[in-house]
Amino acid sequence: MRHRANTVDSSALICRALRSTTLFADWPLASVERLARTARLERHEKRMQVLAADRQRREVLVVVSGCVEVSRTNAGGSKFVIVLLRAGDCSGVIRLLPELRAPYDYVVLEDALLVHVPCDALTTLMDAEPILWRSVALFALTRQRDNAASMQQGALSDFSGRLAAMLVQLTASSDGSAGRGSRRHVRLSQSELGSMLGRSRQTINKELGKLSARGLVTVDYGKIEIVDLPALQALADHEIIP
Repeated sequence: MRHRANTVDSSALICRALRSTTLFADWPLASVERLARTARLERHEKRMQVLAADRQRREVLVVVSGCVEVSRTNAGGSKFVIVLLRAGDCSGVIRLLPELRAPYDYVVLEDALLVHVPCDALTTLMDAEPILWRSVALFALTRQRDNAASMQQGALSDFSGRLAAMLVQLTASSDGSAGRGSRRHVRLSQSELGSMLGRSRQTINKELGKLSARGLVTVDYGKIEIVDLPALQALADHEIIP
């Protein structure tokens, strides 16, 4: 179930949320405020699907809090998880292309507060201030770089390296830099991790066991603790782990 956020200062919250993303971080405050006036703030409960009534609705989503899974399911029922969105992440920029059909599912894994930005309003504002399109270009180029790196990893790495890279990616939003022995958590089930990597839960369990035996992670129900992030990064980069 979705609810409009019942808060007096929702406009200010929307502005803060927009400016927390890489897409809008460099925008002038006045432009962000104009965009915020066209957006809306909604609460979405766990297990609900965002945009369920209209999967093709042209909106950019910005996560204020919670976690949203972006996935694609084929006719046979097999699901591939594309990414998990957390606070400060945004998705749906591809919907700025009016002719594009985007058959993705947005499923709430943790109660989420989202900013919904209409693509038409966003396009109109950027057309009026063309320099703002620069942020979209940089955002798209960054995504292209990341996708190319992911495809390269899938083609050239063994599965242990791919799993390590995914765990590193999932911890990337944590604050600060992690030294040896510092710990971070990935709150994700092994089935969900398997969906992101196209492997079964059994395969993920086996590979996590190998990483655990090397002292890189510990595994608990619904949670993976990163024990040694630098060593995990080294494995993802094909370096030798001491």
